[in-house]
Amino acid sequence: MLKKVSSIVGMSLILLATPFALPLPNSSDVALAAETAKDVSPSHWANSSIQHMLDKQYMTTYQDGTFKPEQAITRAEAAAAIARSMQLKLDVPAEPKFVDLTADHPYYKEICALVELGILQNGDCFNPDAPLKRMQIAKMLTLAYKIEVDSQNNSKYSDINEGHWAKDYIESLADVGIIKGVNAKQFAPNLLVTRAQFASLVERSLDFTTTLTNYEIAYDYLSKTYIPTKNYSATMANDVLNLVNIERQKRKLPLLTYDGALTQVAVIKAQDMVNRHYFEHESPYYGMPWDLATLFDYPYTSLGENIGRNIPSPEAAVKAWMASPSHRENILREHYTNTGVAIAVDSKGIYYWVQLFSSQ
Repeated sequence: MLKKVSSIVGMSLILLATPFALPLPNSSDVALAAETAKDVSPSHWANSSIQHMLDKQYMTTYQDGTFKPEQAITRAEAAAAIARSMQLKLDVPAEPKFVDLTADHPYYKEICALVELGILQNGDCFNPDAPLKRMQIAKMLTLAYKIEVDSQNNSKYSDINEGHWAKDYIESLADVGIIKGVNAKQFAPNLLVTRAQFASLVERSLDFTTTLTNYEIAYDYLSKTYIPTKNYSATMANDVLNLVNIERQKRKLPLLTYDGALTQVAVIKAQDMVNRHYFEHESPYYGMPWDLATLFDYPYTSLGENIGRNIPSPEAAVKAWMASPSHRENILREHYTNTGVAIAVDSKGIYYWVQLFSSQ
């Protein structure tokens, strides 16, 4: 009977761990934010992005109500928009060394905030009115929105050689679809970025960070790429959590809290079992569960894992786990505080279940 249950339920595991160009307009020449820009038609390719930037007041129209979408954006304009989109506090103590930037500059505080974070490099000159190039914006975006940069990328351009200083920034940004080449083979790193292009780039960057925040993707430090981490069924996973908490409540144990980051790790494990055709606690690629959690920057003081395969429903999964002493022990362990539940499905329609437990 134990063997039969084990083949259906899987195994349980616990680990205790020790602990772009015209001069920048003066502030008086810039409107706070317009609902629409009179020189951007609804059919303009970047209309949606521009409107989004205006609505959020990340970018502004000029006093005459124009946006000037084809005008190259300046370094100062770009810095201000990025700082606003990041919702940074502008009362930072940083005092840049730039000899060409004074405290009365309309975007001085935004530039200071980016310098403080290392997004802009401090130095002798900032050149605030200089137009921004494509290679420069690639670096700014990766640093501002914390997009992982590495040298193992699928995107390659004939005009970006191995020694180019912005190569990894450009290719990494292209890999996640935020920036594109001017054609299939060329990037044109020295081409100036227009205000319309900039609006689109920032919007894509913000959309990308939203998927990160929502735990829909994660950077895999082993494969050097972002991987999808969307749960097969959030409803089924939530049902498991509720059923497990019912069992804990019966015994007057503290209820487990849903943990989005831990759920993401569970999704990665469930998908890994499906993709690599195994059913064990130890992944042939990621190692043991604590290795996996550490790789994806999940902090914990203790960690446990229940896995299951070929179980049709949340009710059946929890019932089977509760019938197995080792799984039951994980479910009812008093010091666990957080949990994450994931389901993945293979090509035959078989469910793989993973429930991770942790204490913080």
